[in-house]
Amino acid sequence: MRARTLLILLILAVLIVIGVYSFLNRRGDQTSTPTPAPQVSNGEEGGEPGSGEPGLPPPTPAAPAINYVDVVVARAPIPVGTRLTAELVEIAKRPETNIAVLAGVTFPEIDLVAGQIARTDISEGQEILSPMLAVNATELTALGSDLSLYVDEGRVAVAFPIDSFSGLAYALRPGDRVDVMMSLSLVEIDPEFRSALPNVTQRVDQAALLEGRAFLFEPTTQGRLELIPTINLVAEIAPGGGQEGTQRARQVTQLTIQQAEVVWVGTWNNQGTIPDLTPPGPAPTPAAEGESVAVAAAADTTMQRLELKPDVVILSMPAQDALALKLAQETGINIDLALRAQGDNTFFSTTSVSLPERVELGGLTIPESGEYDLEDRFDEAPVPFLSPVPPPN
Repeated sequence: MRARTLLILLILAVLIVIGVYSFLNRRGDQTSTPTPAPQVSNGEEGGEPGSGEPGLPPPTPAAPAINYVDVVVARAPIPVGTRLTAELVEIAKRPETNIAVLAGVTFPEIDLVAGQIARTDISEGQEILSPMLAVNATELTALGSDLSLYVDEGRVAVAFPIDSFSGLAYALRPGDRVDVMMSLSLVEIDPEFRSALPNVTQRVDQAALLEGRAFLFEPTTQGRLELIPTINLVAEIAPGGGQEGTQRARQVTQLTIQQAEVVWVGTWNNQGTIPDLTPPGPAPTPAAEGESVAVAAAADTTMQRLELKPDVVILSMPAQDALALKLAQETGINIDLALRAQGDNTFFSTTSVSLPERVELGGLTIPESGEYDLEDRFDEAPVPFLSPVPPPN
């Protein structure tokens, strides 16, 4: 009896396990995502229309073939004024859709450009275009002065003489920005004669005039009449101080021109070539075969900006400032240049500086008279100075 009971329990356990396993499998099939059945294209989406091929993308149209043509390009940088040779150029491929090719300004063969002169700088790899070339020197100079290429539109270039003082000890280089300081010596003038006061006068002797004798007194400097209290008489006060008839000028200094650009330092030579304005580097090498004389000349001008004693600087500035500088030069106004920091575009608002202004606003104290002085007198002692012309090296 006991064995039969155990057999029944074992069969029930097996049935329970089989039932649980079936239940779990059925639940897993219900939660899984069914795989979509493949669809047959009807010619509207995917596949070639009417092909009936399922899931195939439409065919990509073939890209049009790009045709390339021969174009003459620069093998190395070519400065303006260089006469082109076969060694300076080479043939490269450019698409026929290139704008220069479409415009018909390129050259397909080297022989077509050999012997012509570059009218502008040509960078390495750049196409040689017909507007860049000149057949002879006459066409080259028709472009105008090469200096004008370095003057911005709306500005003009003017030459200004310098020495070691006004020219910042010859430290200026192309690309610097400078301000112009002017010092004026002002005197009062007779508005009719346009001469400095005081005037020279000759008094008339009325009695001598009536008698027909010489009636003019000796010429004297015009002064002013003042009452002298100590003698209770009126006297004429005339300029003195050992400089009779002269007037001491009044000095005033002002910052007049701002942000003038240094285009060149020294004399501008080598007409028809563009000098190298890059910072100084190693000494230039002699012109190689195939290089024009203009290239070697341009290299030589690099040294001009390094000359120790240049006598002139070329500045670029607005036309109105150029007029002010011209007036100052022609009227003998003292001019000095002040160097700005690189990239400084500050506009300074300054006031004129003079001796009265310094005394009143500069905190200067006028010394009182004393019972002793220096020997030699301070205004007679020699003042140390630096010659405007540096000593020879």
